[in-house]
Amino acid sequence: LRRQTLAQLLQEAIDMRIDHYPTEEIAGWKVRPGRVIPYGPTLVPGGVNFSIFSSVATACSLLLFDKDSGEALAEIPMPASFRIGDVWAITVFELDPERITYGFRIEGPNDPVAGHRCLPETILLDPRARAITGRDRWGETPDHSDPYPYRALVVPEDFDWRGDRAPDLAACDLVIYEMHVRGFTRHSSSSAKHAGTYAGLVEKIPHLLELGINCVELLPVFEFDEFELSRPNPVTGSLNMNYWGYSTVGFFAPKAGYAATGSAGMQCDEFKTMVRALHAAGIEVILDVVFNHTCEGDHRGPSISFRGLDNKTYYMLTPEGYYYNFSGCGNSLNCNNPVVRSMVI
Repeated sequence: LRRQTLAQLLQEAIDMRIDHYPTEEIAGWKVRPGRVIPYGPTLVPGGVNFSIFSSVATACSLLLFDKDSGEALAEIPMPASFRIGDVWAITVFELDPERITYGFRIEGPNDPVAGHRCLPETILLDPRARAITGRDRWGETPDHSDPYPYRALVVPEDFDWRGDRAPDLAACDLVIYEMHVRGFTRHSSSSAKHAGTYAGLVEKIPHLLELGINCVELLPVFEFDEFELSRPNPVTGSLNMNYWGYSTVGFFAPKAGYAATGSAGMQCDEFKTMVRALHAAGIEVILDVVFNHTCEGDHRGPSISFRGLDNKTYYMLTPEGYYYNFSGCGNSLNCNNPVVRSMVI
């Protein structure tokens, strides 16, 4: 009887894990100190855990917005006790992850010569966001006056991969088709129902197999801004856009404008469905990723995430605080730093 009682007590302790419950309330939201690893948003029992790195931040706040209206729901300043080393982490309870977008406000030094460019008035994007809204439909003119043009989404890990496995073909046997996801099916000759999208690519799998293709190498499919450096074509008058996508906004987020369901925030599921279908057809998938620079450019560029979070950690800087530009695209990621290197890996 005594052993049974102890077993019951043990089970009750397991069922009532202390980290499943809030320890305090901030800005009207029930919270507790978060888990540092992994970075980014993670669904946990009863809420969402947010973790972000900044070695220079003197204060960090989590901002929540209504996904549909864009209206601010809360700004939750994290107590100093929520910081472990150079990571700020918070768990927010009773939060519907499918109804919100989020960002961060970082307070810290703004001394460009010393390499610091913190701007507390700027709402920053989580570099580990798995989905980003703001460029949901390709070519839809954005609101350039929006101070927070990219908003991070929390993505539920509920996709059914149906036992998916990559074909694992030998490299020497690959017949690779390098393709631009939009360009591959955008023309009417493709006869794709969902032209210019991940779903459109799935429609053309029989065509790839007919060609003898067993591997596709996709040009950048990570979130970028097609309106970056856009300007009128001097000959046609149409708008020249950033078509290729080699100017990443978020390395972990599939581009919403390449998804037929992007306006519904379902770009991750559509992307995964594409990968699953390609694998089922015996086709490998290679992603073209450019880790040598980001869309933030040089000192004249926008502060979207990395620059405002921890400029000196993420970028290679000259002694005067300007950006080394080994890529010719405005900046160079500081892959010598273990935080950046771990992000790449």
